[in-house]
Amino acid sequence: MVNAEIGDQKSGVGWKWVRSIYRAALRLRLRLWPDDPRLRIRLIDGTPIIVLPGVFDGIRLRSGALLAQTFAALPIPANAQVLDLGTGTGIGAVFAARRAGRVVATDINPQAVQCALMNAQALRLNHKIEMRTGDLFEPVHAEQFDVILFNPPFYRGLPRDMADRAWRSLDVFDRFLRELPLHLCPGGFALIVLSTDGDNADALRRVTYLTLRPIRKRDLINEILTVYEIRVYDR
Repeated sequence: MVNAEIGDQKSGVGWKWVRSIYRAALRLRLRLWPDDPRLRIRLIDGTPIIVLPGVFDGIRLRSGALLAQTFAALPIPANAQVLDLGTGTGIGAVFAARRAGRVVATDINPQAVQCALMNAQALRLNHKIEMRTGDLFEPVHAEQFDVILFNPPFYRGLPRDMADRAWRSLDVFDRFLRELPLHLCPGGFALIVLSTDGDNADALRRVTYLTLRPIRKRDLINEILTVYEIRVYDR
């Protein structure tokens, strides 16, 4: 049973106008000044992260950074097995590898897998992180994990190219919710980050076999990001 409000935000006509204007300004900025097509380095809590062209930048867009920081603040057993779905640059995998026993990082974008591998090697964590290429849970088959991290595509629609798969999908979030119980160990949980600017809230409301708890929220004016802890209801 989903047991938390989804999409809470500051109310009132004034705030709606502020958010709308700010969101429009950000989108205009992204169109006028797109990312440099060369390799970039971002910093998150003092950790340098390589960002290759064509790979979702979860630090610049803030959702990946919030998810990784939330995981880092939780009590995690030293032998925990962690899955970082849609790893992108590998932010989640890097933060998880510093505390967990083993991390598997997957992404459908081969360029993202290469980027995550570069970050793991640069930070000397590649001995704890296994990279796999594939769609959602396909690369892990019947494996189960104590913690699953996922920064899903926020928007519904057909992706224009491989890089756009990080932004939009026709069914990725639905498949994630459906297949999640098969890949969680007893007592395990998933952490996901959602945006009030996205299209996934309705899918969560329809689920009856999961419990949902918001554990961190960040108001970015143009959107509100919320990290949710998900567990299987019948456990």
